[in-house]
Amino acid sequence: MAEEQKNNTTDALTLRQGRHQDLRGQQAEQLRLLYDQFTPAIVLQPIVALVIAWLYWDHGTVSHAVIGAWLGLSFAALAGRLLAFQAFHRLPPVTEQRILFYRQLSVAGALVVGSLMGFASVVFNPVLFTLDEAIIYDQAIMVALIGGLAIVGVATYASYLPSFFAFILPALLPGGIYLGLSGNHVGELMFFVDMLFAAFLVYAGLRINRMTLEGLSLQFRNQALITYLDRARSDAEALNSKLAREIHERKKAQQNLKDAHDRLEGLVTERTQALQHAYDELARNRERLALAMEASDIGLWDWNLDTDEVFHSNFDRMLGYSQDELKTFKGHLQPLVHTDDFPRIRAAMVAHLKGRTEYYHMVYRTRHKQGGWRWVEDNGRVVSRDAQGHVRRMIGTRRDVTDRQEADEQMRLAASVFGTATEAIMVLDSRFRVLKVNQVFCRITGFGEAEVKGKGMAELNRTPDAVQAYKDIAATLARQGSWQGELLETRKNGEQYPEWLQVSAVRDDNGTITHYVAIFSDLTERREAEEKLRYLSNYDKLTGLANRTLFRDRLHAAMSEARQRRGKLALMMLDLDRFKQINDTLGHEIGDKLLYAASTRLMALDVQADTISRIGGDEFTIILEDYADRAQLEQIAGRIIEAMRAPFYIDDHELLLGVSIGIALFPEHGRELQILVNNADSAVRQAKRLGGNSSQFFVGELRSTNVDQLALETSLRKAIFRNEFIVYYQPKYDFASQRIYGVEALVRWQHPTRGILAPKDFIPLAEETGLIAAIGEMVLERAARQVNAWRDLGLGDIKVSVNLSAHQVRKGNLVEVVERVIYSAGLPPEQLELEITESQLMEDLDGTIRTLQTLRKRGVGISLDDFGTGYSSLSYLKRFPIDTVKIDQSFVRDVHKSDDDAAIVRAIIAMSHSLGVKVVAEGVETHAHLEFLRNSGCDAIQGFLIGRAVPEADMIALLRGQGTAGGERA
Repeated sequence: MAEEQKNNTTDALTLRQGRHQDLRGQQAEQLRLLYDQFTPAIVLQPIVALVIAWLYWDHGTVSHAVIGAWLGLSFAALAGRLLAFQAFHRLPPVTEQRILFYRQLSVAGALVVGSLMGFASVVFNPVLFTLDEAIIYDQAIMVALIGGLAIVGVATYASYLPSFFAFILPALLPGGIYLGLSGNHVGELMFFVDMLFAAFLVYAGLRINRMTLEGLSLQFRNQALITYLDRARSDAEALNSKLAREIHERKKAQQNLKDAHDRLEGLVTERTQALQHAYDELARNRERLALAMEASDIGLWDWNLDTDEVFHSNFDRMLGYSQDELKTFKGHLQPLVHTDDFPRIRAAMVAHLKGRTEYYHMVYRTRHKQGGWRWVEDNGRVVSRDAQGHVRRMIGTRRDVTDRQEADEQMRLAASVFGTATEAIMVLDSRFRVLKVNQVFCRITGFGEAEVKGKGMAELNRTPDAVQAYKDIAATLARQGSWQGELLETRKNGEQYPEWLQVSAVRDDNGTITHYVAIFSDLTERREAEEKLRYLSNYDKLTGLANRTLFRDRLHAAMSEARQRRGKLALMMLDLDRFKQINDTLGHEIGDKLLYAASTRLMALDVQADTISRIGGDEFTIILEDYADRAQLEQIAGRIIEAMRAPFYIDDHELLLGVSIGIALFPEHGRELQILVNNADSAVRQAKRLGGNSSQFFVGELRSTNVDQLALETSLRKAIFRNEFIVYYQPKYDFASQRIYGVEALVRWQHPTRGILAPKDFIPLAEETGLIAAIGEMVLERAARQVNAWRDLGLGDIKVSVNLSAHQVRKGNLVEVVERVIYSAGLPPEQLELEITESQLMEDLDGTIRTLQTLRKRGVGISLDDFGTGYSSLSYLKRFPIDTVKIDQSFVRDVHKSDDDAAIVRAIIAMSHSLGVKVVAEGVETHAHLEFLRNSGCDAIQGFLIGRAVPEADMIALLRGQGTAGGERA
């Protein structure tokens, strides 16, 4: 019994010693692992230090001295660690002193390296988030290097936690704290990222340390067990030998026990070999699966629904994200999914999780790390549920199907183009038989798809020309691969139509033609449009007459024919008088209708013209071949003038036109087309200068006249700026007071070389060029100032009459101009009278009446000049806001010897007085005129008998002596 207790004590002591040796062996093995992992850290640390020093050497943010000192410390730390390792190797193996020394060496080395990296991350980056791309890139590289070194540190020091924390904390915390204290939003975000990265590293280090210690513990427990078994076997053998000597009967039991042990050991060995074989086979299968998934661009995902953790394989190649970046589904994967696709994913996932579908399948878009959307396809299924049926685990595959989706989109787009194209499309096989057509083909040809499918193109149009054409097309396609051109095809109903056909060959990878694609468009509408365009290019769209292009072609042909047969022709050029005023006043719509009405009236005359053309605006031409003589041309011109004099009724407007006609003869006035046209145009302008409503033959002197007119126009423009215009005044005599009560302001041009020019020499040109408005305003202002000056001289309240031009009325600012002149001159409105002609009133009747009413309300008098010579009806007189009517001198000239003129004058006077309008007679040159007008009740007279138009100084003398002179004239 005592011996057995002794043996038990010995065994316990042996066991404790074995455990102590096992613990020291475990520490030695941990030391060996730490030493084995130290070599890559020794190599990487100086490399990283050199790269960081090289990156920041030329930045200027850190001095070279600091970088050099830091680099020197890095290599000094390296040298110290190497020397320490040499000393470490001299220590006895597997001793407490050796283990303690290496642990201290490991902690110190890790602390120095981590501190150097943490120091560099703060000191080398005094400026954060700069716009300098070079600094940003270098900072990013530095972060990557320190991060990589940290990851290496996890692998190196994780087996011994003090060394691990001695490296990780000083390497990452200074930079993170520096970012967090930067005061910048981005810095705070980067601080969070840094801390998150450090947390992940700490977690990884703890896991690696735990796994390492557990593995070492398991290894040494197994070793202890084997040692114990070996020791037990030795003890058993010794005991068996002893028992064999002592008890023979136990020998058999000993042998049986040994056999059993041997069998057990064989089974263990066999099982170990089987497990190793299974492990090797599993490794090979995993490798084959990984290679197969990589080759097929398929990624594996494993979703633990309890923790929401997701494992991915091949995801970095597919979308650029690592496993650490996408650890969970809801927190990481869900934000990457396109918002339009996520509801579909959720619906499909819920349906599968609830068991409604056997598999989960979905194609959706997710954002790539580098930007842009990628299409991915998920296939998966539930592999684990708990007792309540809740899903715990789901496994599936994911692959990038962006190329497939884009190809499908291209196919859909091609199908859409085929179905919605505006041109007919045919797909043919290599023998030109129809395989497919679109709806446009059916609409153009009238054939249904079933009617043409399988038929050759030539069968649809069996005309010999079509058959030969398709043979030529086939030959060209064989040589060049494409053909295009125009063909005459036949619809199903037999109607022929032109088409533009394009055929292209489709080849396979070997270059063999497999199909043809034919596209054609119906040219019928295009041909009709071209025909219409040809018509529009030769005929005026508004009037339907020949336009300028066709006119020149026909004139050229007529001249050529006349030249060949030595004949003659006449070119009449027509210009409508007063059309521009009507068009500007009433608008282009009324103007266009008036032009159409004028052209219709011109065509209705049936002047036996070869061509009547509208060559632009209000200009027309007539080509007359083989006319008899000039008298015939004058007769035709007279008919045209008379026709145009009649009123035109356009949209409740009564419009009056005139026409000026210029005539040029071939070959008398020109043997070349342009010369003949220019001469006809010169004759038209001469007719307009003569007052319009007349015709003129071209004469050679018109060329020089045109040159003179051009020079005069240039001088007229300069005269306005040179102040060359002066104002003359013609007196008006009042029968009742027997005094000069007013004057009419008449402009004269004091030309620097031609002397004083009368209005007839330049007013028509001023009206034609639009300068009349400026001249009229100047006359109005000078006359107002002059009359006001006469009043200051004590000559009385003389009323001044100023003629208005049509341009002044049309400009629309007449009221503002008159008010400004009255105000600036200080003239009472009652002393100003504006004279306007009947034709000016009729241009824009309503607008002109409104303007005159406004002026009349201001106190300005309105006088109707040249009454009786215009086109207005006498009934219009009661509508006009008129104070005075001036009888034209054409009626006064023969009043004493023409009963008709006398009757007209008396009627005008009587009618005017009945309306309360004053009457002034113009052109009074004889006492017979004076006596007739006095006896007829005329209110006032004006003419050479009273006085001619004189300058300002002469008018002042006349006014001062009018008391006696006026009585004598009366």
